[in-house]
Amino acid sequence: MIRLITIYFIAFGITLGGTFLAGFSALLTRQAPFELMKDVAQDLKFWAIIAAIGGTFDALKGIEEGFLGGQYSSLLRQIFYFFAAFFGANTASAMILMLIRSLSS
Repeated sequence: MIRLITIYFIAFGITLGGTFLAGFSALLTRQAPFELMKDVAQDLKFWAIIAAIGGTFDALKGIEEGFLGGQYSSLLRQIFYFFAAFFGANTASAMILMLIRSLSS
């Protein structure tokens, strides 16, 4: 359970932090920060998921062991890790989009 929460917040933090820093860079380069932040929030979700689950082939190895080796607990654990990372990145992205909508109207 601790690992799931950690993975959730790693993906959340990567998406949220990267998006805010992209908005800051847009201000420095005189671009529209909200537009850049929307794009970056969507683009970072994939990379946040990969980074949160370890960014290595261990996750794929765990899935392979589950299917081919009959170790279903390993497969189920990797699936839970993936969903925790997905929900973390998606929550941060949704928060950014809601913040942008409320500030731009």
